[in-house]
Amino acid sequence: MSRFLPAAGVALVLAATLMSSSSAFAWGASGHRLIGQLAVRSLPLDLPAFFKKGEAARQIAEVAREPDRFKGSGGPAESETAAAHFVSVGDDQKIARGPTLAALPASREAYDAALRAAGSNQYRAGYLPYAIIEAWQRVVMDFAYWRADVAGEKYAKAIAERTWFQQDRWIREGIIVRDLGYLAHFVGEGSEPLNLSVHSDGWGNYPNPRGFSAVKGVRADFEGTVVRSRMTEKEILPDVAAYRDCSCSIEQRVAQYLTATQKEVTALYELEKAEAFKGNDPKGRDFVSLRLAAAIGETRDLTAAAWIKSGEVSVGYPPIPLRDIESGATNALDAMRGVD
Repeated sequence: MSRFLPAAGVALVLAATLMSSSSAFAWGASGHRLIGQLAVRSLPLDLPAFFKKGEAARQIAEVAREPDRFKGSGGPAESETAAAHFVSVGDDQKIARGPTLAALPASREAYDAALRAAGSNQYRAGYLPYAIIEAWQRVVMDFAYWRADVAGEKYAKAIAERTWFQQDRWIREGIIVRDLGYLAHFVGEGSEPLNLSVHSDGWGNYPNPRGFSAVKGVRADFEGTVVRSRMTEKEILPDVAAYRDCSCSIEQRVAQYLTATQKEVTALYELEKAEAFKGNDPKGRDFVSLRLAAAIGETRDLTAAAWIKSGEVSVGYPPIPLRDIESGATNALDAMRGVD
């Protein structure tokens, strides 16, 4: 068992004290747990083993629920993060009559400015794309620091130096568990079509020529009951696509992923109208399975992409390229420990 677990366990105990809301979330606990668990288990073999199996994998699956458990905490933190779980795309394919998923501004600040120019803001329209990108970037740096610690242990010439890198690695492994769980959560949010639409729970007060349900309640069966009572690993795994390297930027990849999800909004409402999410209708079950599988595959692929990207960055202060640390060309102890 890896030594990082006590630190991660402390984080989980502290997180468990956060208040939990009874409101419907995008995927309930069962859905987010499945996404985190199956994504980690399906990672490529060349990624570090410590977080892909055993207790670490179980903890990542549990942490994947954590951003929802934070809801209800109140205050500035909740009001700031609530909009991270969705982005309201209109029938015109624009976000609050502003930007589109295919042409998102480069930063949240620029995104908010574009939305305000259109009469909205990031807190009303949601900023899920940026939540996914930020979570991914954290994992990139986590992996880079972990790799630097491993290299530091390998090349250390003194016991005290080796011990420092070892202890720093244990701490970093706990952080990786937390950050991978958060990445899985927000990628999971991005596989739920209702999170990508102004029709977020019922069609609402919009033109409705197909007669879809206009009142709230669509989410409950789709996100919770079907997943909890009808979804198993055995049913979902065949729907998980093979690993895909898009050879594109993280911004482009997230835009592609969310755009594909957004295209499923009408199909979801057609199934809801036919009551396919009630009883044992296989069409409803299959749709939910495909949505969960999309999140599992995307979380796996983004984690693998983060590992690759981590080899290209610098760590510590002053910054040192990771490649120089891993080659043994540079001793990174002072930069990693801090020279302030």
